[in-house]
Amino acid sequence: MKKLTNAILIIMFLSVCACSAHVPGAIPVGTWHYDLLVNGVEMGKATIRNTIENNQYVFRFDMTMGNGITRSQDTIIETLDCKPVKLEKHTYVKETTTEQNLDIIAQCNGGTITLTENNMKSIITLDQDYVLDGNYFLYMLIRNKFKKGLQITHNVYDPSIKREAVIPVTIKLTGTETISVNSVLYKAWKIEQSIGKIKNMIVYLDENGVVLKSSIKMLNMKLDIIRKDQL
Repeated sequence: MKKLTNAILIIMFLSVCACSAHVPGAIPVGTWHYDLLVNGVEMGKATIRNTIENNQYVFRFDMTMGNGITRSQDTIIETLDCKPVKLEKHTYVKETTTEQNLDIIAQCNGGTITLTENNMKSIITLDQDYVLDGNYFLYMLIRNKFKKGLQITHNVYDPSIKREAVIPVTIKLTGTETISVNSVLYKAWKIEQSIGKIKNMIVYLDENGVVLKSSIKMLNMKLDIIRKDQL
């Protein structure tokens, strides 16, 4: 269960018609719902919300798995040019005999981060430029007009993975591919993403830049997030 939960957190750091893959012109705002599949078996639900509040992007990811055995709520706040402001992660995991709550809040002020973990506060200093894993990479794809073969690398800060260090993240836009989501055919944008040493993550975006499907392989486990909205 712990490995599965970590995989989901990393994915943060998814009638028949054919739709063309137009270039997204702006970061999408709205709410989208997803199914979580583990090795092809449905195991939970997820929701992505992206809004603009107080002239900032607020990106939210909520996940429930195993009838509430695992729950997580992530919120990432960025400026409109996707500079880091704040990150919150709230995770609940129930195992056979134990329950665990993890609450993390990271307030960003340049290289200085005020980190609160289960009410314990500390100051983290990063000596490398970094972003949060919210809208930044989509923002850069849009700025570069979704040019095929485009590769973007940046350091991401996520204290649930590394508390006092950044994580190198690289995405590559490989082009378009036709995929089926809820019996709808999409000519989707295909992105390959590596997070640290994890190199098997594939993300498909629709013409508005919204995730249609995301897949990651870790050891003998394959995790899919697939959009289930009425499209």
